[in-house]
Amino acid sequence: MTTAEAPDTAEARDTAEAQGTAEARDTERASTVIGGGAPSPAGEGPPGRGRRAARRLRLWYGRTVLGLAVLWLLFAVVRWLVSGRWHWSLILDVAPPLFLTGIPLTLLVAGAAACGRRRRLAAGVSGTALALALTTGSGFNWPALWRDPGPVPPDALRVVSLNTQYWAMATDTDRLFALLHARDADVYLLQEHVGWTPGLGEDGYWRLDDDAELRREFPGYHIARRSELLTISRYPILSQTPVGPGPRLTYGRKPAFGQEFAREKVLRTDLAVRGRVLSAYNVHITVPLALDNLNLFSDFDHDPYLRRKHTWRQEELRGLERDVATNPHPVLIAGDFNATDSMRSLDGVRAVAEDATPAHPDFLPLSWKFAALGEFGDNVFNQDLPFFRMDWAFTKGATRVHRYEFLPTDGVSEHRLQELRITV
Repeated sequence: MTTAEAPDTAEARDTAEAQGTAEARDTERASTVIGGGAPSPAGEGPPGRGRRAARRLRLWYGRTVLGLAVLWLLFAVVRWLVSGRWHWSLILDVAPPLFLTGIPLTLLVAGAAACGRRRRLAAGVSGTALALALTTGSGFNWPALWRDPGPVPPDALRVVSLNTQYWAMATDTDRLFALLHARDADVYLLQEHVGWTPGLGEDGYWRLDDDAELRREFPGYHIARRSELLTISRYPILSQTPVGPGPRLTYGRKPAFGQEFAREKVLRTDLAVRGRVLSAYNVHITVPLALDNLNLFSDFDHDPYLRRKHTWRQEELRGLERDVATNPHPVLIAGDFNATDSMRSLDGVRAVAEDATPAHPDFLPLSWKFAALGEFGDNVFNQDLPFFRMDWAFTKGATRVHRYEFLPTDGVSEHRLQELRITV
């Protein structure tokens, strides 16, 4: 090393030491600010580590909540767009309306714990999904919060509608008749008046030849039956007409009962009620997916099956809508529509008739998947899972609903019994 180089090297060394000292002071000052106190004692780890970890946790929490909210909103929008319009929409429509509102509400609350702009984004996305659910079929009966139904007129008709679950196959008809007689109805609109052999699917249905028994159980009543649909009326039946695709099946001759059961899902009976004609529609819209074919991972080809079921449902509903729209008489429609409030299958019916739900006292009326002694044994399909409403009633014209209730069936059916008090 030369003499000329020595001062420069010393000066460089001094500069480096000064910079190191300044950096050390800056680090100590930053540690004091972040930690909220004196620098951490030696051996206790880097200063502020706990707070930085908490901030990272809130950051990832916010990202997770926001991501879930975005995914749920995407699901909600797609479900609403394809519901009732695509044969695979059943996979999305299986979510009960209560879930469609409950999940975005949960995400909205959870988003409040996020930090920064993610809190606002999560709130906006979750709020949008919640608003969509509330305005496109939440299942909530808002008029129940303020409506006073008033007294039922003494001359009001009592109408009962029930899916009898294969005519009380898992219990006995005595129990079913006792349930029906206890209501002492003027009109009974009953579905699944049919026999069924488990394990045979759509080929397992057979006609019940019990006309004599029905006349004994309901003396003085008038009876109309077609396919699985049974209407029993205290008032004379002027005419009975299958509605929808049913009449096209005959081709001039009576079809086999299996075909009749598969396609005749709406039975209209015109009743002579105190000088007026009341058209009563007994409805059981085709189920979109039978439990026999529930395993989507089996070798069963579900696409043509679901496409066929979807087409049948559309034909049945459009046939009902057309007939009601052109019917000049007071109308009552009741039965099992195999559709929840959030499914758009009911849009057309609501366009031509008035939903009876506002006359129901419950804020959240539910009618299906109650515990019953069903045909599927002791498994998940026979448990009490009452998150759905499949049974509906509608009116048109001079028909007025004064009371509308869902009543338990004492294990006869997994459906609730619909009871309406009406005047025409």
